[in-house]
Amino acid sequence: MISEAVYINFLDNLVVGNKKNCISIIQNLLEIETDIKEIYTELIQKSMYRIGQMWDRDKLTITEEHVASQIITNIIDLIYPKICEIPKNGKRAVISCLDKEFHEIGPRLISDYFELNGWESVFLGANVPAKELVSYIEKNNPDVLGISINYYVNMCRLTHLLDEIMQKYPQLKIIIGGQALGCCNNGLLSNYNNIKYISSFNALDEFMNNYIIN
Repeated sequence: MISEAVYINFLDNLVVGNKKNCISIIQNLLEIETDIKEIYTELIQKSMYRIGQMWDRDKLTITEEHVASQIITNIIDLIYPKICEIPKNGKRAVISCLDKEFHEIGPRLISDYFELNGWESVFLGANVPAKELVSYIEKNNPDVLGISINYYVNMCRLTHLLDEIMQKYPQLKIIIGGQALGCCNNGLLSNYNNIKYISSFNALDEFMNNYIIN
């Protein structure tokens, strides 16, 4: 369990853009064999939520928020080689941002979290055109597709993409994440089979456990 003191120390250094100290905190946690899932959920995710709240309340500038995001990206890259050591279970996930969506950290964490659970996972990055995503699905035949959407203005893009995918691959299981659906996903996703909104790592754990069982 990551202590509140460690979290506050990490967050304080993240806010002021002290990359060296943030990385040192992560390295210390890895040296004492802290569960990577705990680092992701109790430190990285928790800190990024707080950074987002501070930016939204004008307590951080855009540049300060960007610096914090880049530090988190550096840390994810630092941790990733340890994730690669985990044996695979034969399941494959593809995680992607919707077209015109540029926030990468959340879906990247989700992709890594699949790998922490033994899946092979490919993260396609930000701003993936619908045509390219559909083509990738056809060529790679994933068990699960994950789509990230943070801006409600892109909801029509999401529904058009889902309609196309469901028409071509009706059995494909799809998970949707991101702030755009945080308060209003029930009506939209109820129109589709095999599509689930994932609001947290706990919800993702439950989804993966049910997937393996079923």
